[in-house]
Amino acid sequence: MEPDLLLGISLGVLASIFMNVGKGVQKQKVEVLKKGWAMFGGPYRRDFMIWLVGILMTVCSAVLYSASLKFTDKSSIVACLSGTGLIGLLIYAWLVLKETVGIREALSSVLIIFGTGVISYFDQPLLQSQSYHLGNFFYYSLGLMIVFGILAFLGVRFVKWWGFNFGLIAGSLIGWAMILGDMALVKAGGSFLGQLGNIYVYLALFSATSALTLTQVAFFKGKAVLVVPTLNSFIILTPLGLEYVAFGTALGLIQYLGAGIIILGIIILTTSPKHAWAQNPT
Repeated sequence: MEPDLLLGISLGVLASIFMNVGKGVQKQKVEVLKKGWAMFGGPYRRDFMIWLVGILMTVCSAVLYSASLKFTDKSSIVACLSGTGLIGLLIYAWLVLKETVGIREALSSVLIIFGTGVISYFDQPLLQSQSYHLGNFFYYSLGLMIVFGILAFLGVRFVKWWGFNFGLIAGSLIGWAMILGDMALVKAGGSFLGQLGNIYVYLALFSATSALTLTQVAFFKGKAVLVVPTLNSFIILTPLGLEYVAFGTALGLIQYLGAGIIILGIIILTTSPKHAWAQNPT
């Protein structure tokens, strides 16, 4: 494996851990937001501070994701690392929340690690520098916005769809932000600081912030056992499609199989109702 790719994958794994553990922390304390101004004082201040730590972890993950994109040549590689962060969340639940780890958790972790290994090992570097097709990306994104609007309406209209629909939108927005972040780096010639001079990086930040907000919305009425796997699955699935549309690049067939294995591991891990971080707020 090329040193740059190895560094990019390492940063992507760290970013995913920050994002997923941060979301787990947010889920535990999201109810404090319903207290209004009272959350800043009295008995609610501690819960608010814990929730805020979860938010800061998610913000840090955005920086790490951007750094990861710099050292990889495909956004989808970084997106597929999302599952590894759930293993970090599992370890957090084991160490901090004192939850037990059984066969289900072990099996899902093996699947996620195996799928990630398949995608990384069989990656073929691009033969030429990246370039993007702005028109294709724009029309595809416009279609996504229309779909998001319909899903949001259905989520509000039918409460049982709330968690899935808003989780899907949030996950897709994070995947969308990854593609925009990659476009920002390409436009800046690979310069990590130079990307701050073009609009794509700010659109990526707006998309990621919108995803953060919608994740809280999804958690208010949706069970985490539905929100979390949906969110993480679409973090992977959205860049797989957008990357082909925007950059004209795609993974190999066996790598798509690896992505499917990761998503299967995500579903197995996060649909267990026993985890404290997976319970509906009370």
